[in-house]
Amino acid sequence: MLNNPSVTILMPVYNGELYIKEAIDSVLLQTYENFELLIINDGSTDGTQKIIDSYEDSRIKCIEQENMGVSRSLNKGLSLIEAPYVRRHDADDISEPDMLEKQMKFLQDHPEISIVSSQCAFMTNRSKIALKYRQPKSHYFKNKEYTIVERDHFNPFSPIVHGTVLGPTKIFKEFNGYRTEFLTSEDNDLWLRIIEKYKIAVLNQCSYFLRLSEGSATQMHKTSVTYYRQLANDYANERALKGTDPILRGEKVLPPPEMKDDAQIKIVRNGLQYRNDLLDYHYKVMLDAKDFINMMRTIKLSIRDGWRVGQTWKSILYPILGDKIVEKGVLIKKVIRGRN
Repeated sequence: MLNNPSVTILMPVYNGELYIKEAIDSVLLQTYENFELLIINDGSTDGTQKIIDSYEDSRIKCIEQENMGVSRSLNKGLSLIEAPYVRRHDADDISEPDMLEKQMKFLQDHPEISIVSSQCAFMTNRSKIALKYRQPKSHYFKNKEYTIVERDHFNPFSPIVHGTVLGPTKIFKEFNGYRTEFLTSEDNDLWLRIIEKYKIAVLNQCSYFLRLSEGSATQMHKTSVTYYRQLANDYANERALKGTDPILRGEKVLPPPEMKDDAQIKIVRNGLQYRNDLLDYHYKVMLDAKDFINMMRTIKLSIRDGWRVGQTWKSILYPILGDKIVEKGVLIKKVIRGRN
């Protein structure tokens, strides 16, 4: 490990053998050199630890533990960090080499801003990047270099990409890190608490690539993510009105009414099931990323389950044809109907 690094990059991982090497490599290639990488292996049962152990780099430190979940793993990492700054990084994502350097310079040039995050673009599980599909969307910035995060920016989604956040370690510790009552969206809850006292900026720079995969927490637990995202917003509203929220008052946080994962929903293969889980967003990302292997797989599954549904064919063909051709087709259809 480095002596007195300025930044600790905190990377929790659970069964991440498919992608963690790409993530680690992108961290080690950062042009800002005064950092250490702290990996929290949260009880992985696959080959994750073997991959981590294959690195002989003094900047890497790994803590192995029994499975505790994301929030507790992050808090464990925060408790071990002595560097002045902490940067988050997910174990299946990729950062551009100059990302950390740009973020550190931004905080130095803007002392009135405490924490910085950046825009990300989505990529497929084959590391094909869709630059058109970003979070937050480009119009969020209104052609400015950065945007200061405000309370109403969290409706419905957070403008802050968790894996891109860089800020003073002391601020994370001041707010006692992530509240473990939030089984998901624990980051949204933390940002909403922090902006009540400190400024967070989102850079209009796309330097981080977030992987969309079937095994990601967001995809596997959509139902609970929606519930806890709304809960974080509700608690922020309550703090604004009363100065406190149920957790601060020591009250029990109720779980979602139904903790059924979307990935466990039974697919009825009668040709009448529209696969919105595949076609509403993932398919468009694959097309923009030119990930034709995944596109063909998605088309095959979608037709298999929904070949009798008109929306299936529209969702497959319209993105390929493009907006202009589709708009012309709709216009021609209206003209023909008008004549009839």
